[in-house]
Amino acid sequence: MKKVLLALVLLALASAAYPADDQAFLAILAETSVQKMPGMPEMPELPPGVDLSKIPGAEAMMGMMGPQRKLVVRLWSPGIAPDGAFAYLAPPAGLKQGNKLDLELYRPKPVKEGGAVTGGPGEFNPDQIKDFSMKIYWGCSDTARPGQPKVIKWEGLPADQKELMKKQAQEMRERTSYFYKPDWTTGYWPTAKQPGKIAKDASLVGSYSLTTSYTGNVSIDAPSNVDFLAPFDLTSPDLKESPPLDKAIGLAWKQIPNALGLHISVFGMEGKNTIVMWSCSEVQTDSAMADWDYLQMAQVREFVKQGVMLKGDATSCSVPAGIFKDCSMAFLKMIGYGPGAALDKAQPLPRIQTKTVLTMPMGMKGMPGMGGM
Repeated sequence: MKKVLLALVLLALASAAYPADDQAFLAILAETSVQKMPGMPEMPELPPGVDLSKIPGAEAMMGMMGPQRKLVVRLWSPGIAPDGAFAYLAPPAGLKQGNKLDLELYRPKPVKEGGAVTGGPGEFNPDQIKDFSMKIYWGCSDTARPGQPKVIKWEGLPADQKELMKKQAQEMRERTSYFYKPDWTTGYWPTAKQPGKIAKDASLVGSYSLTTSYTGNVSIDAPSNVDFLAPFDLTSPDLKESPPLDKAIGLAWKQIPNALGLHISVFGMEGKNTIVMWSCSEVQTDSAMADWDYLQMAQVREFVKQGVMLKGDATSCSVPAGIFKDCSMAFLKMIGYGPGAALDKAQPLPRIQTKTVLTMPMGMKGMPGMGGM
């Protein structure tokens, strides 16, 4: 599925702006996540002291044990931090992570002029797939709207556009890793020493103070409305079995307090060379299928205004009937963005952002019982 996701990245031409060359940047990112598996009852909570994160391959099951809270800290700074450099974040007591989050430092190796980080042997390359194409649908409705789908055939694209899309896809892959910008140092948390398991009753609210020996110090507050968002709680469809892909899929969920904007997408493989994609967006735009990760509040509000996202208080949407009927399965992703906090001037420049995510496979032809598991 990683290759399919990379294909979506190729379509997503939205680019994230880098900070100024001399501007360090601190991100405190809070996520609530839940995984659903149709036909499979929610798994019970683990006994006290049992930690799946220490069992190889088992951490992926945690999302099926109910909503999980995650906190990620990233500190990007220009230049390579010297030996012995340190950085730590003092969190509020309500986070229940102790007095100090020690950031580990990642120092990338120098990149030669014109060099690039590659995706390795498994990197997705549409040039190697005969007749590779994409079918794109959009809008909440029971049936596909007139003029849909938009079909993009890879072979029909000009060579310069192909190269541009592959280059942008590579840049987006790099931004999701510690090596987000050549010759910059990345401080990160959680770490092996501090795995950062967030309790269900922990709170994001309070003051965060960063101390470093190499790129400045800063403090930022998470006000009372900036906290872990509620999880997506689906009331439809009935997940006793997988929703059929030849009918409209009516999605309904409980309202998420404080959400600023919501986005829903579904994708699947039709045969071996066609990706089918749908989003809830009322307007067709390449950015609607991007993996935005964390968005700043202003961008979320703009997407809502443009119709790219649903309003934050939305509670329903329909996936058109039959658009995934020829796919062996389809994958649903729902994401909600909440309020955050940021400073206009500081070194490093800090921000706090929140989101909530639900993922779920659907369809799964020929895989009866327990959602095909």
